[in-house]
Amino acid sequence: MKHEEKALTCLYAITGHDVPEKVISEMPGIAGEPLYPVRHKEIAAIAGTAKKNRFAFDKSAALAYGMILDTLCESFTVLPCRFGALLNDDGAVTEVLQKRYAFYERKLVELEGKKEFGLKIFSGAKDSAMCSIQCDKKPNDGKEYILQKFQQFKADNELKKGTERAIDVIRLELQEISSKFKESSQTDGQVAFSGNYLVEKKDADFFCSKVKVLQGQYSELKFLLTGPWPPYNFVF
Repeated sequence: MKHEEKALTCLYAITGHDVPEKVISEMPGIAGEPLYPVRHKEIAAIAGTAKKNRFAFDKSAALAYGMILDTLCESFTVLPCRFGALLNDDGAVTEVLQKRYAFYERKLVELEGKKEFGLKIFSGAKDSAMCSIQCDKKPNDGKEYILQKFQQFKADNELKKGTERAIDVIRLELQEISSKFKESSQTDGQVAFSGNYLVEKKDADFFCSKVKVLQGQYSELKFLLTGPWPPYNFVF
């Protein structure tokens, strides 16, 4: 006898208790299921229930998940949940809310009215070094070769120091107009800086314009600004 596949509950976000059920129910989840709030005291989880085989956690589902959170973030303060978080039922969702109630309540207050921006800054050091190698004349002997290598090292080192000084200024100026800041330690190759800024919604346009001004001041660097996003990097 074939057993009917059990329905599971997908957790999307944590928000305030007063989130309107009618508004949420009009938004389809990643499996096409209607969303609904599971409330506990002053907070609520945005969830959707469907058969397990309807949840395909692939690239298109990840994009749909992101769009759902973006839409929620336009109207409510939300704490994004991990993509693909499945629980047995609404009772299990309530248990999560009970267990982490104090944390969620504090974070909702902390992140109210704020959005996240991501910034990466790329250095031109690699291109400069390649140009240096191509432009230098071919050495006549070992002594000239060592001298060229030393000059190249010195030039690249000065360029690196200049980039670091510029990054220090950029980092501090943007921190002054953000509520919180997290810098990624995973910078390699031409990525000289990677960080995330938590910004008040009312300051979002000013933050973006400030990045443009800094990009004009440091034209030797390339800036990649993304957002605004829900505060993915500031929940935990």
